[in-house]
Amino acid sequence: MIVYRNAEGRRVLLELYEETLARIPAHVERCRISTDFGSTHVLVGGPPDAPPVVVLQGGNFPNPVTLLWFSALFQRFRVYAPDLPGSPGYSAPRHLHTHPGALQRWPLQVLDALEIDRAPHVGASYGAGVVLEAAVAARDRISGMALLMPAGIARPRPWTLMRELALPMLRYRLRPAPDRLLAAVRALHTDPPDELLLRVHSAIFRHLRLVRRMAAPPDPAALARARIPALIIAGEHDPLFPAEAIRKKVPGVLPDARVLVLEGTRHFPAAADQEVISRALLEFAEGAG
Repeated sequence: MIVYRNAEGRRVLLELYEETLARIPAHVERCRISTDFGSTHVLVGGPPDAPPVVVLQGGNFPNPVTLLWFSALFQRFRVYAPDLPGSPGYSAPRHLHTHPGALQRWPLQVLDALEIDRAPHVGASYGAGVVLEAAVAARDRISGMALLMPAGIARPRPWTLMRELALPMLRYRLRPAPDRLLAAVRALHTDPPDELLLRVHSAIFRHLRLVRRMAAPPDPAALARARIPALIIAGEHDPLFPAEAIRKKVPGVLPDARVLVLEGTRHFPAAADQEVISRALLEFAEGAG
């Protein structure tokens, strides 16, 4: 399934990608690598001689949107952030989950192409689920997992998903209006979204075929036995993956994980959360690296 509904949608979303990328407080380079699932575009930044860390974005959003949450990593790490195939960006436009086994194989092929033997992985939302999908096959290559608002551990509550996210989004798509856009994103955001992020949301709702299969570990028991060090940062009021549900599931998936709960936080962290997230990520990545 191709991610964009039409060529105009691709143009709009790539313009927003570039506008968001310009906000990252670091020099970011680009490269392209080949995988069995098409060309993958990678954002690279941080000191060239620093240890590597791999960052996987949230699904359905341009890579720089979630990379901004992790910008502290650029201070001490060489950050590699591939655009997920099937998300708005410069990688192949077909969703990974349409290829059998791709969610386990693609992350390994990225590491091989970038010549990274072993590194901590940081994932946001759907990207965290991709890290979990790949973790057993790549346990010798993933030295630790820092997962923010992670998919793959607890499932969203169907009624909450429908009431707070799906129905408001559909109302906006049927008749776009500013008040309907705000209603469609309210449940996701801890702080009111700024003007750029609202434009990103609007473009996603109008121009994107959303990923419908949440990434998750295919064998949670095998992942638990792998004993990969993990940090989980969860939002107390996240409508997709609430902290309470994650806490209940973690012992059967990542028994050694540290769970950090952001009180009052929804799926998109608040500005006030950023210092806590940055400190926890740097501490974890330095230990895992």
